[in-house]
Amino acid sequence: MADTLFGRGLLAEIQGAMDEMPEALARVGGYILGQPEAAIRASTAELALQCGAGEASIVRFCRQMGFAGFRELKIALASDIAYRRSDETRGSSELADRMITALKSTSDTISEADLKEVAARLAAARHVDVFGSGVSGIVAELFAYRFSRLGLVARAFQDPILADEVAGARGGDSVVIAISETGLTVPTERFLTQSRAAGAFTVAISGRQFGGLEDLCDVVFVATPVSPLPQRGEMSPVAAKLFICDLLAQEVTAALSAA
Repeated sequence: MADTLFGRGLLAEIQGAMDEMPEALARVGGYILGQPEAAIRASTAELALQCGAGEASIVRFCRQMGFAGFRELKIALASDIAYRRSDETRGSSELADRMITALKSTSDTISEADLKEVAARLAAARHVDVFGSGVSGIVAELFAYRFSRLGLVARAFQDPILADEVAGARGGDSVVIAISETGLTVPTERFLTQSRAAGAFTVAISGRQFGGLEDLCDVVFVATPVSPLPQRGEMSPVAAKLFICDLLAQEVTAALSAA
């Protein structure tokens, strides 16, 4: 795929590949090109129905475009839409437009089932450990604060050595959350690996989608990056992660009320 960093250029890639696709896959591509936002909101079965194709054709289409499955394609598609919207609105409240677009894209790609599953785990957890380095460490502190206000036992770690030292206290009734902008750093990988080995339920909240994260986590939430990509020190990428935090907090509150 030529220029699809964070999904940018995906619609153009689909358009260029249409002539070489079998009829069933071309119908899938045509629907996505015509109604990309509807495609983002659809399940695999719903998209297959709209396209008049089988679910297997959806899977083949995603793989032909270079994605493991429909979920990964939707994330890239949402990112492409975010870039396009940003290009259209630049010059008028540019920063606000960029952030709003990223938040809307993040909202469109998050699975409600994943939100409810993670919230249920959080509500029942003996304790919640949140890890991040650098600015992501500050975000981890805010996650721990938000969950603590709900009555959860939540703690944040920015020091990977300290996070390693308490890894033995985690178990099957623990939830760990790794915050990362770049996806999978060495400290993040070690934190998730040790936590999973201890039996903890593992979650990542990242600005990028990487296969390595999927292998180490029960659930991955992708916070769509702003477009154009932020300059060093810009705080705008934090917004989508805190949005996910509040989405989780809402679901935790509902789970605790129902218990």
